Amino acid sequence: MPSDEKDRFGDKLREVGRAREDQWAAQRDRELLAKLRHKAEERAATQRRRVKKIFRSVLCPIDFKRGSLKALDLAAQLASEIGTELYLLHVCPTLTIPTGGRAKAEKAARQKLEAIAVQRLDDIHPQLLVTTGDAAERVISIQSGLGCDLIVMGTHGRRGVAHLLLGSVASQVVRGAACPVLTVR
Repeated sequence: MPSDEKDRFGDKLREVGRAREDQWAAQRDRELLAKLRHKAEERAATQRRRVKKIFRSVLCPIDFKRGSLKALDLAAQLASEIGTELYLLHVCPTLTIPTGGRAKAEKAARQKLEAIAVQRLDDIHPQLLVTTGDAAERVISIQSGLGCDLIVMGTHGRRGVAHLLLGSVASQVVRGAACPVLTVR
Protein backbone atom coordinates (compact mmCIF):
# COMPACT_ATOMS: atom_id res chain seq x y z
CA MET A 1 0.00 0.00 0.00
CA PRO A 2 1.48 3.34 -1.02
CA SER A 3 2.04 5.94 1.69
CA ASP A 4 -0.54 8.37 0.21
CA GLU A 5 -3.24 5.78 0.62
CA LYS A 6 -2.08 5.04 4.19
CA ASP A 7 -2.27 8.75 5.03
CA ARG A 8 -5.77 9.09 3.56
CA PHE A 9 -6.89 5.92 5.31
CA GLY A 10 -5.44 7.23 8.60
CA ASP A 11 -7.19 10.60 8.06
CA LYS A 12 -10.49 8.84 7.47
CA LEU A 13 -10.04 6.74 10.59
CA ARG A 14 -9.32 9.89 12.63
CA GLU A 15 -12.41 11.60 11.14
CA VAL A 16 -14.56 8.59 12.03
CA GLY A 17 -13.08 8.65 15.55
CA ARG A 18 -13.82 12.39 15.94
CA ALA A 19 -17.35 11.91 14.60
CA ARG A 20 -17.94 9.19 17.21
CA GLU A 21 -16.57 11.47 19.93
CA ASP A 22 -18.80 14.32 18.72
CA GLN A 23 -21.84 12.04 18.74
CA TRP A 24 -20.98 10.81 22.21
CA ALA A 25 -20.49 14.41 23.45
CA ALA A 26 -23.74 15.52 21.84
CA GLN A 27 -25.59 12.60 23.47
CA ARG A 28 -24.07 13.48 26.88
CA ASP A 29 -25.10 17.13 26.39
CA ARG A 30 -28.68 16.08 25.61
CA GLU A 31 -28.77 13.83 28.67
CA LEU A 32 -27.33 16.57 30.89
CA LEU A 33 -29.77 19.17 29.57
CA ALA A 34 -32.71 16.79 30.06
CA LYS A 35 -31.60 16.09 33.63
CA LEU A 36 -31.21 19.82 34.39
CA ARG A 37 -34.58 20.62 32.80
CA HIS A 38 -36.24 17.87 34.87
CA LYS A 39 -34.69 19.22 38.11
CA ALA A 40 -35.79 22.77 37.26
CA GLU A 41 -39.36 21.58 36.61
CA GLU A 42 -39.37 19.69 39.93
CA ARG A 43 -38.17 22.81 41.78
CA ALA A 44 -40.82 24.95 40.09
CA ALA A 45 -43.55 22.46 40.97
CA THR A 46 -42.37 22.32 44.59
CA GLN A 47 -42.34 26.12 44.81
CA ARG A 48 -45.86 26.31 43.36
CA ARG A 49 -47.08 23.80 45.93
CA ARG A 50 -45.47 25.80 48.75
CA VAL A 51 -47.09 29.02 47.57
CA LYS A 52 -50.50 27.36 47.35
CA LYS A 53 -50.22 26.33 50.98
CA ILE A 54 -49.48 29.89 52.07
CA PHE A 55 -52.64 31.52 50.66
CA ARG A 56 -55.66 29.27 50.27
CA SER A 57 -58.18 32.10 50.16
CA VAL A 58 -57.99 35.85 49.52
CA LEU A 59 -60.50 38.48 50.65
CA CYS A 60 -60.73 41.65 48.57
CA PRO A 61 -62.96 44.42 49.97
CA ILE A 62 -64.37 46.64 47.22
CA ASP A 63 -65.81 50.14 47.66
CA PHE A 64 -66.10 50.69 43.88
CA LYS A 65 -63.43 53.42 43.90
CA ARG A 66 -60.26 53.36 41.81
CA GLY A 67 -57.98 52.16 44.62
CA SER A 68 -60.12 49.15 45.41
CA LEU A 69 -60.39 48.24 41.72
CA LYS A 70 -56.58 48.30 41.46
CA ALA A 71 -56.49 46.03 44.51
CA LEU A 72 -59.01 43.75 42.80
CA ASP A 73 -56.74 43.43 39.77
CA LEU A 74 -53.85 42.38 42.00
CA ALA A 75 -56.02 39.98 44.03
CA ALA A 76 -57.30 38.43 40.80
CA GLN A 77 -53.76 37.96 39.52
CA LEU A 78 -52.75 36.30 42.79
CA ALA A 79 -55.81 34.06 42.79
CA SER A 80 -55.20 33.05 39.19
CA GLU A 81 -51.48 32.35 39.55
CA ILE A 82 -51.65 30.64 42.93
CA GLY A 83 -55.00 28.97 42.46
CA THR A 84 -56.72 30.33 45.55
CA GLU A 85 -60.33 31.03 46.38
CA LEU A 86 -61.23 34.70 45.91
CA TYR A 87 -63.89 36.50 47.95
CA LEU A 88 -65.11 39.95 46.93
CA LEU A 89 -66.74 41.95 49.72
CA HIS A 90 -68.67 45.18 49.68
CA VAL A 91 -69.78 46.76 52.93
CA CYS A 92 -72.69 49.17 52.58
CA PRO A 93 -72.32 52.00 55.10
CA THR A 94 -75.22 52.26 57.56
CA LEU A 95 -75.22 56.07 57.55
CA THR A 96 -76.31 56.41 53.93
CA ILE A 97 -79.08 53.83 54.03
CA PRO A 98 -82.55 55.07 54.92
CA THR A 99 -84.71 52.93 57.17
CA GLY A 100 -85.92 49.88 55.24
CA GLY A 101 -83.51 50.52 52.36
CA ARG A 102 -80.87 48.05 53.47
CA ALA A 103 -82.08 45.26 51.18
CA LYS A 104 -82.18 47.63 48.19
CA ALA A 105 -78.70 48.95 48.89
CA GLU A 106 -77.27 45.45 49.26
CA LYS A 107 -79.01 44.28 46.08
CA ALA A 108 -77.60 47.24 44.11
CA ALA A 109 -74.11 46.59 45.52
CA ARG A 110 -74.33 42.90 44.59
CA GLN A 111 -75.28 43.85 41.03
CA LYS A 112 -72.27 46.19 40.84
CA LEU A 113 -70.00 43.44 42.17
CA GLU A 114 -71.35 40.99 39.59
CA ALA A 115 -70.76 43.49 36.79
CA ILE A 116 -67.19 44.13 37.96
CA ALA A 117 -66.52 40.40 38.26
CA VAL A 118 -67.73 39.78 34.71
CA GLN A 119 -65.75 42.74 33.38
CA ARG A 120 -62.44 42.21 35.23
CA LEU A 121 -62.22 38.52 36.15
CA ASP A 122 -61.98 36.26 33.11
CA ASP A 123 -61.31 32.77 34.41
CA ILE A 124 -61.87 33.38 38.13
CA HIS A 125 -65.23 32.78 39.75
CA PRO A 126 -65.16 34.68 43.04
CA GLN A 127 -67.61 34.43 45.90
CA LEU A 128 -69.52 37.71 46.16
CA LEU A 129 -70.36 38.98 49.62
CA VAL A 130 -72.41 42.05 50.49
CA THR A 131 -73.16 43.24 54.00
CA THR A 132 -73.94 46.41 55.92
CA GLY A 133 -72.10 48.02 58.81
CA ASP A 134 -68.79 49.57 59.74
CA ALA A 135 -66.42 48.68 56.90
CA ALA A 136 -63.31 47.90 58.97
CA GLU A 137 -65.22 45.84 61.54
CA ARG A 138 -67.06 43.86 58.87
CA VAL A 139 -63.88 43.16 56.85
CA ILE A 140 -62.09 41.87 59.96
CA SER A 141 -65.12 39.84 61.05
CA ILE A 142 -65.63 38.24 57.63
CA GLN A 143 -61.91 37.48 57.24
CA SER A 144 -61.96 35.75 60.59
CA GLY A 145 -65.20 33.89 59.84
CA LEU A 146 -64.02 32.65 56.44
CA GLY A 147 -60.48 31.99 57.59
CA CYS A 148 -58.98 33.94 54.69
CA ASP A 149 -55.19 33.88 54.56
CA LEU A 150 -54.75 37.29 52.92
CA ILE A 151 -56.66 40.55 52.54
CA VAL A 152 -55.91 42.67 49.47
CA MET A 153 -57.45 46.12 49.65
CA GLY A 154 -57.07 49.60 48.27
CA THR A 155 -56.29 52.76 50.18
CA HIS A 156 -57.39 56.32 49.53
CA GLY A 157 -54.09 57.87 50.55
CA ARG A 158 -55.64 60.47 52.85
CA ARG A 159 -53.22 62.42 55.01
CA GLY A 160 -53.30 65.07 57.64
CA VAL A 161 -56.66 66.39 58.87
CA ALA A 162 -58.72 64.24 56.49
CA HIS A 163 -57.04 61.11 57.85
CA LEU A 164 -57.56 62.30 61.43
CA LEU A 165 -61.25 63.10 60.94
CA LEU A 166 -62.28 60.28 58.64
CA GLY A 167 -59.81 57.62 59.74
CA SER A 168 -58.66 54.93 57.41
CA VAL A 169 -60.48 51.66 56.89
CA ALA A 170 -57.27 50.13 55.56
CA SER A 171 -55.22 51.13 58.62
CA GLN A 172 -57.92 49.78 60.96
CA VAL A 173 -57.96 46.49 59.02
CA VAL A 174 -54.16 46.27 59.10
CA ARG A 175 -54.20 46.71 62.88
CA GLY A 176 -57.10 44.33 63.51
CA ALA A 177 -56.83 41.53 60.97
CA ALA A 178 -55.53 38.11 61.95
CA CYS A 179 -53.83 37.63 58.57
CA PRO A 180 -51.50 39.64 56.32
CA VAL A 181 -53.05 42.67 54.63
CA LEU A 182 -51.72 43.84 51.28
CA THR A 183 -52.68 47.45 50.58
CA VAL A 184 -52.68 49.00 47.13
CA ARG A 185 -52.60 52.75 46.74
